[in-house]
Amino acid sequence: MAHELSCPSCGEAEDLSGAPQDDDIRVTCHGCGAEWMRGAPVCATCSGSDLVERPQAMTRHSRGTQLSIIGWRQLPLCRRCDAQALETSLGENIPVPSPYVSAALHAGGKAAPVPAAPRKPPGRTDNPAAPAAPQPQRSPSSVPRPHHTPGKDDGRPSTGNATGTADRPRRSRPQPARTQVPTVGQAITAFLTEASGEADHTALVLLGAYLGSYNRLSVLDAESSEDWLTAWFDKRWKDRDSPTARRARDTFCRAVDFWGARGWLARDPVSALR
Repeated sequence: MAHELSCPSCGEAEDLSGAPQDDDIRVTCHGCGAEWMRGAPVCATCSGSDLVERPQAMTRHSRGTQLSIIGWRQLPLCRRCDAQALETSLGENIPVPSPYVSAALHAGGKAAPVPAAPRKPPGRTDNPAAPAAPQPQRSPSSVPRPHHTPGKDDGRPSTGNATGTADRPRRSRPQPARTQVPTVGQAITAFLTEASGEADHTALVLLGAYLGSYNRLSVLDAESSEDWLTAWFDKRWKDRDSPTARRARDTFCRAVDFWGARGWLARDPVSALR
């Protein structure tokens, strides 16, 4: 956002100071002594004053292409210069994507809103990780084969080598590891990517920030999870019957059902909210 940063009397743009007054800032020029009110913030691109604040997802790629949700902020958008991003955010009730650069803050820095495409790589990277596990299982099976060559001796020593090689392949056949419980951030990303229907993205961002994006989703399997999750919900959404609270509650219940169906949760932490 831009403001009038030069003196209207003498044009001084550096030797200025400001002091808060009511809901505005009084600017003083130390060159000529003129004073004026700074006024409302305007768009840095078109100098318009019709600005709207929308939440913007704060994300970062902490583990390769794994997407971790870490919070959100209020981003000023210009109804004219940021029209596409503002329309998408308001129409679908979703935060502004983190890569988007607001034209209201940076002149000439507009970027097209990023759709839900960045949410797909986390699901794709999990699949190649599974077939990579059998590779080390095949290599040990080929190692005992050279032990047959020194067993060319006649008689009893060869039988001893044969029994030794028979035991080793059995030990090198571990069962494939079960799918680990994902982190809170990964579980939220999986739900938003695969679940059908509309979801309250802002409510899930708040839940991820409350539980900790890097913590395992099994934190919701604690015995007291129903109590402290219900207390947090009532504190965040004071009126359960409000449209915002109902939308958030419906999203949480659907997310818990989604995670439970995949074996990531053993209990229902939102049973008190249903």
